[in-house]
Amino acid sequence: MDWLKKVESKTWIVVWGWSIFFGIILPLFSDKVHLIRRVWMVGLFLFLINMLFSIWLGRYIVKHNLKWWNMLIFPILYLIISYLFMPRYTIYFALFYLGVTYLAWSINSQNQKD
Repeated sequence: MDWLKKVESKTWIVVWGWSIFFGIILPLFSDKVHLIRRVWMVGLFLFLINMLFSIWLGRYIVKHNLKWWNMLIFPILYLIISYLFMPRYTIYFALFYLGVTYLAWSINSQNQKD
């Protein structure tokens, strides 16, 4: 039962909830709504908004002392959705998001030690 308490922790739910929103719902919305042009989808949604979320996620993981594998949740969810529903060139954003999340995580974990 001890593992069940860890799974139900608020910080864990926050990481999964926001990762589902930014990794699944937002990319599908930006790809399927025809009011948004491809340039805006890539520039605003996939680059700017998701990059800011990746930075926030890395900082959040350090702040709440979560395990390192939590930084993989968002890029993997995004990778699955982009592979199945979006143009093939958007797959590479998953690697970019993982790199940005890792950089934010490592910089903030280094600052926390000092």
